[in-house]
Amino acid sequence: MNMPCVEIVGAGPGAEDLITLRGLRALQEADLVVYAGSLVNPALLRHCRPGCRCRDSASMTLAEQVAVMSEAALAGQRVVRLHTGDPALYGAVDEQIRELAGKGITVRITPGVSSVFGAAAALGCELTSPGTAQSVVLTRTPGRTPMPGGESAAAFARTGATLVFFLSTGRLAALLKDLQEAGGLAPETPAAAVYRATWPDEQVVRGTLADLARKVEEAGFRRQALILVGRALAAPAAASRLYDGDFSHGYRNSLPDETFHGSCALYATSPAGLAQARTLAAALAQEGTPPPVIFSTCPDAAAGDGHTPAPVRVADAAAALAGALPRFDAHIILGTPRQALPLLPSPSGIPATAAVICCAGSGRHAVCLLDGPHQAGDRLARRVARITGGLAVTGPANGDEDPVASTAPAPATASPAASAPGPSPTLLDAAHPNAAPSAQCGELLVLGLGSGDPGQLTPEADAALRRCDVVAGYSKYLDLIRPRLRGKDCIETGMKGEVERCRRALAAAAAGATVCMVCSGDPGILAMAGLLFELRARETAFRALPIRVLPGITAASTAAAALGAPLQNGFCLVSLSDLLVPADEVRQNLHAVAGSALPVTLYNPAGRKRRQLLGEALAIFREARGDDILCACVRHAGRAQEERWTGRLADLPADDVDMSTLVLIGSRRTVMDQGALFEARGYAEKYLDRDAPASPADGR
Repeated sequence: MNMPCVEIVGAGPGAEDLITLRGLRALQEADLVVYAGSLVNPALLRHCRPGCRCRDSASMTLAEQVAVMSEAALAGQRVVRLHTGDPALYGAVDEQIRELAGKGITVRITPGVSSVFGAAAALGCELTSPGTAQSVVLTRTPGRTPMPGGESAAAFARTGATLVFFLSTGRLAALLKDLQEAGGLAPETPAAAVYRATWPDEQVVRGTLADLARKVEEAGFRRQALILVGRALAAPAAASRLYDGDFSHGYRNSLPDETFHGSCALYATSPAGLAQARTLAAALAQEGTPPPVIFSTCPDAAAGDGHTPAPVRVADAAAALAGALPRFDAHIILGTPRQALPLLPSPSGIPATAAVICCAGSGRHAVCLLDGPHQAGDRLARRVARITGGLAVTGPANGDEDPVASTAPAPATASPAASAPGPSPTLLDAAHPNAAPSAQCGELLVLGLGSGDPGQLTPEADAALRRCDVVAGYSKYLDLIRPRLRGKDCIETGMKGEVERCRRALAAAAAGATVCMVCSGDPGILAMAGLLFELRARETAFRALPIRVLPGITAASTAAAALGAPLQNGFCLVSLSDLLVPADEVRQNLHAVAGSALPVTLYNPAGRKRRQLLGEALAIFREARGDDILCACVRHAGRAQEERWTGRLADLPADDVDMSTLVLIGSRRTVMDQGALFEARGYAEKYLDRDAPASPADGR
């Protein structure tokens, strides 16, 4: 017996022919349609069959809608709830699903074309223009429904993404002002309003943040208009790399170190491996060579998928590999090195021309086990990794199930295998637990981005980023240099992923890649340089790896420059984070530096849940230096949205301090003059005329 069901269907942005075929079929078969009459094109209801009841939900409450739909569904009728655009965007479907589920009714959702895409079509633009914006934020302004904490137009504006605002036409002037004043967008930033996208009465108004509100007022838009903001609306001429003749991927590849011409066999022993084998076989097929052959021990191996020949069903993968070794130029075993190595025959049974690689069923790793002639195995491993989007290991493998410690992101420059034909015993020997690490490795460069502003990147760091194969870093720091990452493989993790990130960077360098680990500020100050050296000292596989640190401009220097010269007699730097250093040690440091004569900069002063140490620190300094000592807060130092506060320690706005803020507490020498905070250096006492007029700097 079929369960009673309600189908929630996205009607699309408005045009009658933009509903999906599945949605149209649902309308044609429905016994009851409950539609959003104020938003859905009534022409769609013409597709309902005779006898279908159509109810407009515009004046109905949730309870009334659910009552009508559930009564029909429980009676065995086909029910469609017709929403505008796509139901997942501002569709209020969650509450309907919960109420219907409480009555024993299931829900099936048919997606629709969102009005955001209708608006983009009306504007004739790409919302993710190469080199301009690669992200789109769909949001709204707060009204009777408030926005959740952390979701604000200004915060989204600072990302540089293309912004699309629903339900915001009535508050447009305030929105555009907020995007400029709090979001940091320039008044000339392109903006547009699209009224009733794809409807017969569609209208488009283009402008900038400075004039769009006036133009929309003149056009008379009050509702049913989308607001779009971002440089992508008027992007300069740029081409995606996807179809560039010099850009390679798994299905169009011309990179010299990834080319492979020859016959290929694949071996799968699991459903996941078989699925990956089918993908690889389709991508590796090329004119002039026989199509790849898949050998599989899976029961459903004989079923074809329409893109590749049906796999050959075999009972024993090792026997199939032994029989196929003389017949194919390359062999891809779907599995880890530990799973693949036992399938290989003794070295005497392996032809000198055989190239053998293994690829994890997930596609995350491709490892060259036997290189064959002219580094064919290395090149094929890189090609396979390009297809799967995984990591290529073209140096010695360690045989572990988790190959992170020996992997390099494709197409990292790996150590070339021996050029002589024949299998590479080094790779087979490396699977032994006592195998020594490769003598050939790349290089790991640890560099500082400063504040992230391009002007703060040193020429040395810029040159390193240009020549490296792989860039590693915290995701938010990589966002600062995304335009520089084209054509490079990235290792990125979020907060608390530092150890994983550093291990992967070390492993990529150990496998032959030149890797740049990027850090905010200076890499040796509360950043990744120390952890990388620590891991190298602890883990044998990385002991021979060269690590070089390229300095960057730390936040203290950037903030000091914004304030004047408050650190010129030297200073102390203390982090208030107790995530890695015990809180008692932080308190000990604070007492020690508070009793000194030096200015102090406080890094990582406070997070949303970590504010106690900031309060304790300010109390310690007030006791040691007094309420009147000069101090400062600099938020987003060196960036476009930089904010500064200076004043007495007693007045410091602690509630406004966050992880993006640097707190500077002055010394007895700190002076404020004409808005600049600086320290008297001592020149007045030693060199300057003591009879000169008094100045704030010499205290007279």
